[in-house]
Amino acid sequence: MKDELISLFIDDELDLDEKTVFVETVHADPTFTYETLALLKQEKLLSTPLSINRPMPVMATRWSPLLKRFWSFQIPFKALAAGLATAMIVIFVMQPETLLFRPKSQKLFHRFVIFEPGVQQAEIAGSFSRWKPLPMKSSGRNGYWEVTIELSPGEYEYSYFLDGKKSVADPTVQFGEEDDFGNINSIIRIGT
Repeated sequence: MKDELISLFIDDELDLDEKTVFVETVHADPTFTYETLALLKQEKLLSTPLSINRPMPVMATRWSPLLKRFWSFQIPFKALAAGLATAMIVIFVMQPETLLFRPKSQKLFHRFVIFEPGVQQAEIAGSFSRWKPLPMKSSGRNGYWEVTIELSPGEYEYSYFLDGKKSVADPTVQFGEEDDFGNINSIIRIGT
């Protein structure tokens, strides 16, 4: 609420009652006062126009007007190039898990969990196991069943099988598709 109040104050969007609350809060809470002043200083810096004073090369020739025009256009292009270079560094160096050229052989681990306290056995089967049921381990005494599977990046369909017969879609996954037997299979994408 306090951050929102500061933002509304800076943007001059407070009514008289809200302005009263703001002033009372500034007087009563030193931390709030400090945060407000810090955000006001930041807002001032952001609203100050950026000026780049760069010396023009001295050319006393008939080409001087053309060189002045070229020099004035050169600054925005350098800024654009610097911005693009920074974006490329952030995308490709700082976040390697999002690279589009990740090797296809890279394996990822995905943990499947379901809460079914009333069953004696839980299994998972899906396109990643060619629909062969894989056993899940009981996780504590609370009714959670889990298994971690190593998968390649891609899209997979799967279902949980309870006590060897009942098929259940993953309740935590939004997407599903009905199979030929009338059961709903969950669909997930791993690493794509």
